[in-house]
Amino acid sequence: MKVILTNLAATAALATTAVLLIADSGGVKECHQAAQEVTFDVGHNTCGEPGILRVGTPDRECRLDVEVEERTGLPTTGDVYEGTVDIRQGNNWYLADTNVLITLQADGGTRPDDAGSGTQVPVNRTCEVLRESDILRLKCTARRADLANEQVHTCEAVLTPR
Repeated sequence: MKVILTNLAATAALATTAVLLIADSGGVKECHQAAQEVTFDVGHNTCGEPGILRVGTPDRECRLDVEVEERTGLPTTGDVYEGTVDIRQGNNWYLADTNVLITLQADGGTRPDDAGSGTQVPVNRTCEVLRESDILRLKCTARRADLANEQVHTCEAVLTPR
């Protein structure tokens, strides 16, 4: 019986160590691209108005630098996935904002903050980059920032590299 308890204790310690190692290594991403910076014209934009979006990433770093005109209604931050990032082709990057306010109309549409009545809702927004033939499209989803995580708005924009 003592041998069984010793083996169980050793197995539990080993399992705990494995879980901690996996959790600790999960935060490290590896990126292999050269430094990039691309300026896009934002058009066909149901998130806001046409404008300019600049996206860049440093040499071999998994970080995305974003500069966007406010009038576009697009998120002001973003990130990259692990691997090789190709900004111009839309590979392995996305835009996101957390806990921003949008104004919802009664019909579920959105209004600019200064457009009058409506309900202000804190949301988390994400915009996935999709390549469709020669078009680079951002498909954005806003979800309530509370535990419900309910989708409250979607929009999209076309990005044209300069």
